[in-house]
Amino acid sequence: MKAYVFPGQGAQFTGMGKDLYDTYPAAKDLFHQADEILGFEISKIMFEGTADQLKETKVTQPAIFIHSVILAKMMGSAFQPDMVAGHSLGELSALTAARALSFEDGLRIVSKRALAMQAACEAQESTMAAIIGMADEDVEKVCEEIEGVVVAANYNCPGQLVISGAIPAVEAACEILKEKGARRALILPVGGAFHSPLM
Repeated sequence: MKAYVFPGQGAQFTGMGKDLYDTYPAAKDLFHQADEILGFEISKIMFEGTADQLKETKVTQPAIFIHSVILAKMMGSAFQPDMVAGHSLGELSALTAARALSFEDGLRIVSKRALAMQAACEAQESTMAAIIGMADEDVEKVCEEIEGVVVAANYNCPGQLVISGAIPAVEAACEILKEKGARRALILPVGGAFHSPLM
């Protein structure tokens, strides 16, 4: 059985998709189509943008979607999954790669989602952090004791949980979690507190 799992925010990087653009004429056409649909040159930001530009939700989400879907399309007949899934935004990439949505419709939905979430991000500065090497219930308990908004958001696997909330609350939780034995408490390169009450 073959499954493809598509990433959400945090998977972006400068240069994403440039190899596809340079190698496949069909990919180049899709990047130009994406620029047209969105009304700005997202391809240029993907290929040459700074980490800060790529971290903006209104850019990050379409960029990851575009990269994911074009990569799946360029696999051609080799892309024959028995199932697809995705983390958060990746659900829309998965649906589009599996042809449940067209590229155009998928990108329009992702863009509207990103703009709505960008507005929430701008309402209050917020972030997320990956906590590694601690039991979920211990992380949850620390979050409950912190002043301000910070919650357990993404249960990635045993021993890895992502917290989400206001920047001071997330930073405070990270410090306490490290003191209590977390192997890592790493602030993620995202533009907001996704999967939290701040959304």
